[in-house]
Amino acid sequence: MPTTLIRTVLPLALGCALLGGCSSLSSSTAQGDTANGTSNSRVSDAGALPAQTTETQTKTGGTMPETPVVDSQKIIRSATMTVVVSDESSAAARLRAIATSHGGVITTENVVSGGEKSYYATSTIVLNVPADELDGALTDIAAVGEVTLRTIQSTDVTAKVADVESRITTMRASIARMQELLKRAGSVTEIAQVETELTNREADLESLLAQQKALAQRVAQSPITVTLTRVAVVEPNPVPETGFVAGLKAGWHALKVFGVALLTVVGALLPFLAVLALIGAPVVWLVRRRGGARPKVAAESNHREDAPTL
Repeated sequence: MPTTLIRTVLPLALGCALLGGCSSLSSSTAQGDTANGTSNSRVSDAGALPAQTTETQTKTGGTMPETPVVDSQKIIRSATMTVVVSDESSAAARLRAIATSHGGVITTENVVSGGEKSYYATSTIVLNVPADELDGALTDIAAVGEVTLRTIQSTDVTAKVADVESRITTMRASIARMQELLKRAGSVTEIAQVETELTNREADLESLLAQQKALAQRVAQSPITVTLTRVAVVEPNPVPETGFVAGLKAGWHALKVFGVALLTVVGALLPFLAVLALIGAPVVWLVRRRGGARPKVAAESNHREDAPTL
């Protein structure tokens, strides 16, 4: 019985093992073919890329210009200060000396000095110094007077500078291509079209170069706006005077004020009195003349009544 069971089970086990091996071999072969096909397609695609790139380069007439790389950050710095001084003129002279010592110049100067208005007005001076001298100039300006306000503004224009430089490079390459096309142009129409495009691109290039120059100047120079204010002078309150002398002074002052007021009123009324005199004198003369004529008429009538009748 056991021998019969072994003879029956052993062939079945060997058959299952053979079937499993065949299926595994078929699966591995299929996967290998799939992988080879994928890799072959990738290789074919990769081999097609250079041809496509070459075709693109041929159509554009050359390789695209590379984007310029900015070596360092481009920062625009400016400062504002408010300084309290006792004399605006001397403070302005010191600020001019500070600007010269730091290699800068005075771009704006509006100084109010002398007189009572200088206590209320403010003076403004703008210094333009190199960017690397900004901190030293601010330290020297602080010694001119009492600093009540100090602000520093910084603006990062690195990306803008890189963008302008990239556009300049691209525009120059475009102009070079347009010049080559101008040499190859055959008809008058083609020459006119190419010249128009070339003129427009040269104008754009000049505009970009102006922007680049302006940015470079703003990065290289730092303006400092200094506002000068006068020291507020507080006068002590006067002590009131008392006694006989103080009363005499007060009375004399009151008399002068009264006399000035009276003379002012008389001076104001005098033109009116003159006009009234010119108008009233004839009226008074006529009234008096009529008043003198009436008594004569009455006397004559009385005299006639008293005379005897014959």
